[in-house]
Amino acid sequence: ESFHINKMQFRNRLVLPALTTNYTTPDGQVTDDILRFYEKRSEDVGLTIVEATAVNEAGRIVPNSLGLWNDDQIAGMSDLCQIIHKKGALAVVQLNHAGPRCSPDDALRQGISPSGAVFRPDIDPIVMSHNDIEALITDFTHASIRAEKAGFDGVEIHGAHLYLLSQFISPLTNKRDDAYGRDTKGRTKLAVDIVENVRKNVGPAYPIFFRINGVELLEGGLAFDDSVATAKLLAGAGVDVFDVTLIAHGGVKDVDGTNIIVGSSALAKEKPSGSNISFTAAFKKEIEKPVIAVGKFGAGSKARHAVEDAGIDMVAVGRQMICDPACAKKMLAGNDAGIIPCDECLACFASIGKGKPLACKVNRDLPL
Repeated sequence: ESFHINKMQFRNRLVLPALTTNYTTPDGQVTDDILRFYEKRSEDVGLTIVEATAVNEAGRIVPNSLGLWNDDQIAGMSDLCQIIHKKGALAVVQLNHAGPRCSPDDALRQGISPSGAVFRPDIDPIVMSHNDIEALITDFTHASIRAEKAGFDGVEIHGAHLYLLSQFISPLTNKRDDAYGRDTKGRTKLAVDIVENVRKNVGPAYPIFFRINGVELLEGGLAFDDSVATAKLLAGAGVDVFDVTLIAHGGVKDVDGTNIIVGSSALAKEKPSGSNISFTAAFKKEIEKPVIAVGKFGAGSKARHAVEDAGIDMVAVGRQMICDPACAKKMLAGNDAGIIPCDECLACFASIGKGKPLACKVNRDLPL
């Protein structure tokens, strides 16, 4: 069924979540491969969330991340937005800074971090000064303005998956003793400042989504109650929708004498479809805002259960849409048996992790 948030009217409750492809140019420009990937996967969903788009060149997740860090990138992003709209889906772009989880580039000052936690051996974290923080707020704000100019129906601020804003929110990675640390309110302050500044510049009706870890299953990571408290602060700052994800597993490992934090959002293979429904529904009940659930929704029956029984507003289908871009159409038709299943091999994660274009063991025809 259809659904609306502010001025956004979705034709159905299915979402294509942000899926990093590494299909762009090194300077963050849209390519034909990006256009083909999103055109195919926007045919039947209600909402397409375009992959993590860097607000600063130094904060790219992969070498060929999409970018909105300068005005020259607006035209290509407008082309992408128009293709999504032509297929009947609404378009939101996810804005991100990877911090010390960035793709290395010796020509750039990289690795800005709340407290210096290490995430990869080839990036030395830089503890952020207040000037760095002000610059980051400006970067997110300007990227949001560019997104609106490009025609996107809303923006999603990426505050999850242990990227930079997530590192501020998490007690595992934020050990600051200033206004941007100490407690939940302090750890959330940077995200709140960004949301407030974006809201001032895009106006009261423009939808702001926020991707948040509902829980981090890491020792010392964000607990569910802290996540809810964080979300309430963000809702007060102007967030309209929460895209609820998690860190499903990880920890600290020793690499050549250096402690490196690792974490993944991918549910373990033994976890059943829809494993995140219960905590996402509990999250929605606490914050009373629309929520998106994610987590191995490879079958329409589980997506329907999330909406009809658990009260979740929208359901994101990620890896399944990589290997079978027609799965949304099949789910809507009740044809779960016709879906080409994802075998959870994580070839998609592995290809991106190596800085290569998105690959899939099942779908050899990517970007289609």
